[in-house]
Amino acid sequence: MRFKQLLAAKTKLPEEILPASYQTLGSILLLKLPHLQAMKNKKKISSAILKLFPYIKTICLQKGVSGEFRQPAVEILAGSKDTETIHNELGCKFKLDVSKIMWSKGNHFERQRLLNIVKPGEIILDMFAGIGYWSIILAKHKKVNRIIAVEKNPESFNFLIENICLNKLLNVTAIQNDCRNIVLPKKIKPDRIIMGYFPNTISFLPAALKLAKKGTTIHFHELTSNLEKLKSDIKRFKNIKIQSTREVKEYSPSKKHYVFDLKVLNTAK
Repeated sequence: MRFKQLLAAKTKLPEEILPASYQTLGSILLLKLPHLQAMKNKKKISSAILKLFPYIKTICLQKGVSGEFRQPAVEILAGSKDTETIHNELGCKFKLDVSKIMWSKGNHFERQRLLNIVKPGEIILDMFAGIGYWSIILAKHKKVNRIIAVEKNPESFNFLIENICLNKLLNVTAIQNDCRNIVLPKKIKPDRIIMGYFPNTISFLPAALKLAKKGTTIHFHELTSNLEKLKSDIKRFKNIKIQSTREVKEYSPSKKHYVFDLKVLNTAK
């Protein structure tokens, strides 16, 4: 049976008002209740979910994200009040607090894609490292030379350090700073730069180009309601070429999340 059907049978509520999907992070389940009638029955729904999934310890209602650090707003509906957990993905462990840190399940396939294309011996710069969404997985599964993980948010940076230790990694260097301010040693020129942040990622592209070398691949993430305009904005940078464009997910009714694979043609500023 589908989630909706299971929930309807357990709560005796109309199937059409119930959530069709959910997200689990470790022992925490996150869900959205867009229907007003579902919101009125949120305690009943969350209690039913705890009975359906005994391994879940906490049910949280997602209320959105805000601010530069994309901090989530959540409401604990049922179970333990502890919002900290350890999430397992692609053979890696990620410690996080769902009330402070956002985890995008839509990026799972993009993380898997990078695993397939990163080559041994690469030097990688992760400009918006967060808790290690990209860095941890690549460092653990690929024989990369080095990953430089830059994160500005103190909360995320603390979890990044914990996750490097949790996964016993020696090839990740964590830096707490705005990625526009970092200066790498002259001999360190990344083969690959990950820009896994939005919105307004394009304002950080000049900083990425300053740190790149000829041939560097940049994975550039952005939100847009006008793909052609975004492509045009990227093409204004004459020293890069768009190699591929991929839709990651629909972010809202008017905007979609895209990732561009860009190739640096030269290092002219």
